[in-house]
Amino acid sequence: MKTKNLFTRILVLLTCGAPLILSAQQDPMISQYMFSGHFLNPAYAGSHPYANITLLGRKQWVGFDGAPLTSYLSFDMPIKKEHIGVGALVSNDQVGVTKRTTLSGSFSYHLHLSERARLSAGLSMGAQFYSAELSKLKIWDTEDQVFTSDIAGKALPVAGFGLYFYTRRFYAGVSVPNVLSYKEGTALYVNNNIANIERHYFGTVGYAIPVTKNLDIKPSILVKAVPNAPVEFDFNLNFMIYKTLWLGAGYRQRDGGIAMIEYQATKNLRIGYAYDMAFTNLRRYNSGSHEIMVAWDFVKDNGIRYKSPRFF
Repeated sequence: MKTKNLFTRILVLLTCGAPLILSAQQDPMISQYMFSGHFLNPAYAGSHPYANITLLGRKQWVGFDGAPLTSYLSFDMPIKKEHIGVGALVSNDQVGVTKRTTLSGSFSYHLHLSERARLSAGLSMGAQFYSAELSKLKIWDTEDQVFTSDIAGKALPVAGFGLYFYTRRFYAGVSVPNVLSYKEGTALYVNNNIANIERHYFGTVGYAIPVTKNLDIKPSILVKAVPNAPVEFDFNLNFMIYKTLWLGAGYRQRDGGIAMIEYQATKNLRIGYAYDMAFTNLRRYNSGSHEIMVAWDFVKDNGIRYKSPRFF
């Protein structure tokens, strides 16, 4: 059996192999979290004095059949003199023959602790649509009832919560993108078997340190926790050069290394790219992961005062 085909089958068993209790990350993984906080935390919505729209696409483990393919579309903006933020998020995650599409809206309230520091709390609500084309699988046990029919359009409500503290150069946040945990007897039935969905917990912190007039350094950390799995950390260090170019590197615990770049093309347009390389045995069978981000800040010359650069 080819390694790629075996890997695809393992992915499918982990994502929809009903009686199993998942011990791996179920939520999609992204590397440029420090430039796109709304993907993880609804409290981020409205944290800048202008609207923003961000598109992110990620192709993981290039070379594996059925490897994860993820896309995000995010929009957020402040209202009510920057005390309230609203946003919308669309995500699509495909792993093997399974697909998950999530649509949600977010609302946040920003408390002005001082002239520079703010604390926000955010809520999100929406729905997740799950499908699996199980009939496309080649299975060993043709009598296995789990794989006798496809799953089409299973819909589940989702609701998230987050807290976010920030200044112009510092931020820290905690979030649960989906507080609803679907256990045995609740949802996602596959021929009367169940694939459990666990809560995922995220913590982020980052600080932009001024070094010279044309150089800033921003260390950041992402903490990920899910029941029945070890806590994971992403450690990142980015350098901003001449207020327009970010160059960075990172390490994802028990996974691999990350190289990234972001360019402030105009006062409105930001473009980012990240490349992940596995340090585990997976590197023998794939050529890494690629992630592209394009963001547009709706900044006006005669309206909102533009602060350059944008650190997060």
